[in-house]
Amino acid sequence: MNAPVHAWFPTSDCTSGCVDAPPQQAGRAARARRWTGLATALTGAAAGSPDAAARALAALGVQVRVLPPSVPWRAAGEGPAPLVVANHVSWLDDVALMAVFPALRPVAKAEVGTWPVIGGAARRSEAVFLDRGSLRRLPGTVAQVADLLRSGIPVLVHPEGTTSCGTALRRFRPAMFQAAIDAGAPVCPVALRYRTPEGPTAAAGYLGGDSLGRSLRRVVGTRELVLELHQLAPLHPGGDRRSLAALAEYAVATAVGVQARPGTAHRPVAPRPAERADLVTR
Repeated sequence: MNAPVHAWFPTSDCTSGCVDAPPQQAGRAARARRWTGLATALTGAAAGSPDAAARALAALGVQVRVLPPSVPWRAAGEGPAPLVVANHVSWLDDVALMAVFPALRPVAKAEVGTWPVIGGAARRSEAVFLDRGSLRRLPGTVAQVADLLRSGIPVLVHPEGTTSCGTALRRFRPAMFQAAIDAGAPVCPVALRYRTPEGPTAAAGYLGGDSLGRSLRRVVGTRELVLELHQLAPLHPGGDRRSLAALAEYAVATAVGVQARPGTAHRPVAPRPAERADLVTR
């Protein structure tokens, strides 16, 4: 019998030490209201409430700013749906993205399906669960994502494979970009950045060594936490998956104001003539 081929598990280099200075703290009464509101939102999520994600954000006092407010990723009924790729900072990322774009089908590691409350919400959203323990299953997952895109269902992927504090990006791993190429689907990068009135913050990060509870307490205790959600120009799925991943990584790094990794130069993917304006050129 052949031995299984095991995948590499990306791990975050970030720890709670990345939170350089404690952000301004919400008052005791505000924190109490947030815990109560969150409990109500989670009860709604367990019952399948369609607006549970938005209610959870409101309960936590997290404001989401979508910049720009509208981007015509895909006109109704015109071709395959987009592969949405975003950097990964926090467990809040997908809560916010699902609140703003309810039709998104997330790709999540298989363990998420076993988590209380969150796992149930992921299953109800018909998340694509990725078994990171075996590379042999990866082509099947990529094919599943491609089929969803062809059928008009947008899919959300975090190509870094793990969370970080938001001050740098890990490499965008290229495997899932193959699904966009196979389906002829646009790749729509989204850049996520958390801020308080004092500036960018790592307070929302799901950092190495953190438990979910510790991260949640930090979010509940942070005053005026804002998530900036930058919608970037779509990329045409030309070329190969590695250059497409590098281009998306470069676009996200530029939008959140972090330095791109050495060697992640802007290498344009050859567009179709009518779609040249869809490429990110900054």
